[in-house]
Amino acid sequence: MNKKIIVLFCILLPIFMILFSYKVTLFFSNLSLEQEQTVDYLQDKSELGLNYTATEVSHLEDVKGVIKFIDYLFYFSLLGITLIVTYYKKKWPEIKKLLFYGGITTVAFLLISLIISIISFDFMFTLFHNIFFPQGNWIFASDSLLIQTFPIDFFCKEKSNDFPDKYYFRCGYAWFRLENEKK
Repeated sequence: MNKKIIVLFCILLPIFMILFSYKVTLFFSNLSLEQEQTVDYLQDKSELGLNYTATEVSHLEDVKGVIKFIDYLFYFSLLGITLIVTYYKKKWPEIKKLLFYGGITTVAFLLISLIISIISFDFMFTLFHNIFFPQGNWIFASDSLLIQTFPIDFFCKEKSNDFPDKYYFRCGYAWFRLENEKK
């Protein structure tokens, strides 16, 4: 098997798994009416019904752009994984090799992210916002409507309820145990 394919798969799999987890978590989240209206706006399903300030609306427009980018990245990673797996569909040992290295990469990335988040969620939150919103329009007063609608606890709670990550970890662990028991 070509090492470039393994590397590509090891890049695409964590991206897909994390973005899939984000999409599933958002889908199953219990949102307040205000949060749901804002999320619908971000996904181009409705107009913005809340009375956000111009700065907040500007930030939400930027978030909408990030969500579009995430959607493109999600579908691109899904397409890449599908093409690679389809190409090797009759070569089960090659698929197992891809899943093994891709799984290791995914778990390593998640563990590193988890450790950094546990050590300093504020650091990860700030880093994320500095990367995706470099113009700096993501800092708001604590009494702003946007912060009242999406307080920091919303992001912490939603991440802790991110059950697909736990599901993937359990599946990967079970697969690893089954493979080792066969040997």
